[in-house]
Amino acid sequence: MHIRLFHKTNSRSQRILWLLEELKLDYELVFCDNHPSDQNLAHIKHPHLLAKFPTVQIYENDGSDVITLAETAAIADYLSYLFHELGIAQLSHQEIQHFYYWKNFAEATLIPDLALKQIFATIVARTPWAVRFVSQLLKFGFDRGYLNHTLNQHLQIIDQHLKDHSYIAGQQFTIADLLLWFPLLACTQANPAFESLEHIQRYLLQIQSRPAFQCALEKGQWSASTFQSYWSKAW
Repeated sequence: MHIRLFHKTNSRSQRILWLLEELKLDYELVFCDNHPSDQNLAHIKHPHLLAKFPTVQIYENDGSDVITLAETAAIADYLSYLFHELGIAQLSHQEIQHFYYWKNFAEATLIPDLALKQIFATIVARTPWAVRFVSQLLKFGFDRGYLNHTLNQHLQIIDQHLKDHSYIAGQQFTIADLLLWFPLLACTQANPAFESLEHIQRYLLQIQSRPAFQCALEKGQWSASTFQSYWSKAW
């Protein structure tokens, strides 16, 4: 079996790189840091029509069978299933409920709200200076009326949950932790108010101390300063 990961630095694809390290798999890492609109897709040989990051290709039977899979959660689920690791096999009934809820919460609730933060920040940055106050007022209103309160509520709930759980599902590290890491880090890096959430801070230190995580940061050319700068601008 040969695995190829199409990766973009400081993006959500870092989580799949981390997963591959956790599973101790051999893989080929393909960096695709330029936006597809800036170059010919054939140049980077991206296998997905939408040029998604991450995308994995899994070659089986000496390369005669190729599986192409995009979407972070789908890739994480499939690899966890394929190699029988970091899933629900060793979890209790209650932990399985937590596993499915928080795994989907990360992708379906927390990340979309973070994406809205970036969308409004981008609209402001791209609005001509003479009328930028209009987009700034729009962003201010949406932040104050919905996003800031909602994201604060999300993190308060996560912090309370982690008060009684070592990992997000319970006592074992799973792909639910791996998926939650990115949006949780983005929130805490961007907004100093979240630094007071001690259980989240403990949790992040714990999962980021894993050897596979540290190895993935190096291989993925992760830049903590770039990541923090990108997300802090959204606030």
